[in-house]
Amino acid sequence: MNIVITDLSGVTKAQLSGRLDTANVNGVESEFTSGVLPLAQNTIVDLSDVSFIASLGIRMLLGAARGLSVKGARLVMFGATPPVMEIIETTALSDIIPVFGSEEDAVAAVSA
Repeated sequence: MNIVITDLSGVTKAQLSGRLDTANVNGVESEFTSGVLPLAQNTIVDLSDVSFIASLGIRMLLGAARGLSVKGARLVMFGATPPVMEIIETTALSDIIPVFGSEEDAVAAVSA
């Protein structure tokens, strides 16, 4: 599991790649949260290179969304592949964290 965090003119972008399964979440969660939460700005999460999300991955994303919400910022996701989108929809994660088809749509959603 790899993570790259960048700033897009006031919007944090977290690009994840690999499997968000039990073994990988334990290794990447602290890097993800420490790269996103202290900035306290709207965040988009790129899922285009994520092949699987397990319950711990969902918990990691929900924790970040809640942490940002407390600070007045939003977290949205984009680029989920069909298998990952199926997991997101089955778990109703998209009811809490919006999912968009493109980076442009995700940035527009948090910038509105």
